[in-house]
Amino acid sequence: MYISKECRDTIKIKIILKNGSLLFCSSIFFHVIAVLFGAPFLESSAETFHFGMTMSATVVVPALCVMGTNTVQWIRIFAQNSPELGVESIVYFSTICSIVGSWLGAFPIPLDWDRPWQEWPITCVVGTLFGYCTGVIIGAAHLYINYNRIKRIKIT
Repeated sequence: MYISKECRDTIKIKIILKNGSLLFCSSIFFHVIAVLFGAPFLESSAETFHFGMTMSATVVVPALCVMGTNTVQWIRIFAQNSPELGVESIVYFSTICSIVGSWLGAFPIPLDWDRPWQEWPITCVVGTLFGYCTGVIIGAAHLYINYNRIKRIKIT
């Protein structure tokens, strides 16, 4: 089927606008979640929004790059916990570890050490990035182990 150049350009613009709006909405979503978990609402709203953008960059952007806006795939991977072996499993593990890392990163904040690195949201951002990297490594190891297991089963 032939699609004209104008139609292809229109489709690309629609995809970019749709993904951009999803990214912005997810940043606001993570901002609201952080405030509901106790982040400062008025005093550090810029820092909280930057934390929301970091969460969106580590959680939503990889998923959008792999799955696009296909809600069936999003539900299958994240709600039903059944990613296919491949890039989906790496995105799944990096997303889960990124969220857990941000949650674990909040533990040093209430301690009374009065260190500059304990301010909001430094530890949560570091936890998010550390969790994301850990998730990518775990996902790659999971992919390697299961791929070799499948390959051995097919050979024998």
